[in-house]
Amino acid sequence: MRSERHFFATVNYVHNNPVPHGYVHLWTEWHWSSAAGYLGQMGRAEAERVWKEYPIRDYGKKWDDAGI
Repeated sequence: MRSERHFFATVNYVHNNPVPHGYVHLWTEWHWSSAAGYLGQMGRAEAERVWKEYPIRDYGKKWDDAGI
C-alpha cells in the first residue's frame, strides 16, 4: 500500500467487487466478504465516509503518477 488513500480505495474495491460482476446487488450481501466484520468494526457512518472519500472510480490507474 502506498498511502492511506491507496489502502482505503483498495478496501472499497475489494468489498464492492462482487456487485459489478452481478453476483449480488449490495456489497454487504456477498457471503465470503469481510464486509460484515468491516462494518461492525468501522461502523456504518465511518464506512460511508470512507466510501465517499476514497472512491473506486479509476481504481489503480496512474497510482505512481499521482505520487501516491
